[in-house]
Amino acid sequence: MKPHDSMSLAYGIGHDQRRTIMAHPVIDADECIACGVCVDDCPQGVLELQDVATVVDEDSCIACGVCQDSCPAGAITEIAED
Repeated sequence: MKPHDSMSLAYGIGHDQRRTIMAHPVIDADECIACGVCVDDCPQGVLELQDVATVVDEDSCIACGVCQDSCPAGAITEIAED
């Protein structure tokens, strides 16, 4: 299953009704502990660690959810947009 397939399934959209969903991580700076785990785990390299983790290349994000799953502070949410 590809990342876009999982996004389609998450929204209950079958193959016949597929639509494009853009997604990107949103980092809560107040919750981020700047550990860098999400930066290290991101397969696309879209995150950087500055004072907190920051999305630096939103367009290259594949919405895999790895950053969200790996964040020990729970500071990352995935935002989906039609």
